[in-house]
Amino acid sequence: MNEYLVEWTLLREQNYLQKCIDLPLERKVCQQYTTKYGRVDFVHKIKNDGFLITELETQIDSRAKFSFCIEQVKAYKQIKFNEADNHIVAILFAEQSNENLVEDLNQFANSFTVKLYTYDIEFVKRLYDDEIQKSLLTAGVPLIRPVAMNLTHLSAFNRLMIPFYENKVDVLDRSDFIPLFPVINSGKSESTFNVICRGAFYFDLLLREDDQFILTEYGKRFRDNVNAVELSSSVKRIPLSLEQKRILVESLLNGHFYEKKSKINLYYLLKFIALTDGEWIPRGRVFNDAAKHDFVNNFFQMNYSEGSVADLLNFTCNHCVELGLVERIRTQGFFDRAVITSFGSRVLNYLELDIHLKREKVQIPFQL
Repeated sequence: MNEYLVEWTLLREQNYLQKCIDLPLERKVCQQYTTKYGRVDFVHKIKNDGFLITELETQIDSRAKFSFCIEQVKAYKQIKFNEADNHIVAILFAEQSNENLVEDLNQFANSFTVKLYTYDIEFVKRLYDDEIQKSLLTAGVPLIRPVAMNLTHLSAFNRLMIPFYENKVDVLDRSDFIPLFPVINSGKSESTFNVICRGAFYFDLLLREDDQFILTEYGKRFRDNVNAVELSSSVKRIPLSLEQKRILVESLLNGHFYEKKSKINLYYLLKFIALTDGEWIPRGRVFNDAAKHDFVNNFFQMNYSEGSVADLLNFTCNHCVELGLVERIRTQGFFDRAVITSFGSRVLNYLELDIHLKREKVQIPFQL
């Protein structure tokens, strides 16, 4: 199990962490904090007794890993939180470590006044799996997995709405979209057109019967509230109007979740942001740690490549920003930060309540 996933699990399972560390931990002060003496895994305030700096390791099973660990800890001994600080440095490592290296670690700890604590990595693996499952709790609900759709923005729906708006109609043939999507019937890829159509279907704006495209009641309202000031056949993406945002949120909350992949993606992303404090929205198509890629795949219950995972997070974050559910904070690092707004929090709470009620509706009859 990767060290990053162990850290994430232990810091969420405070009761188990407290059993491993025989000190009265009051609260976490920082995590993955960079100092001039190295990057600290995490620091806790000890009740009435300063701070605990913890160097986290998985199995210490090689001389190289042992040497790296003790050099890190020697450096941490020099850290000062304030002029009169009192801090303890500890190594928290898997009890499945090499016995000979553990003996050497004990000698080092006695010589340098370092605390040693252990955890069961097999137990932590089970805790990790449980955390992933508890984070969703959708058993018994017809909720499909998230899907990478390549729909970069929800405002792309307006490109589809232009011919409906200009012709003042509720039904169009596939050929009517050719001026806006010249690839139709050209023999070239029609993926962009198809992706936008599927997204509109998932948000209950559109129905399709063979080559006919029919606006629903949501779709008619969405069409009627196109921002006419920016309307142009040459514009590929017209920003959503306020009323259009309201319509999409209405659709999101209308209870029609089964196989509505765009809505599912929004729900999962909001849960993901809540679970990770919004720190893992990639700026590009790569992650700086393979464990984060694995974590996202596990959480979203999928098996996508690094680029596809990054696209799913990025594009769905764009959708959340467009609807006012999330604010995205740009950074210069590998990841941007996403913060759920108070409006987004209410939407997430409602979706969770709706899913809970659906689950109970399925499961309660089985109590008889």
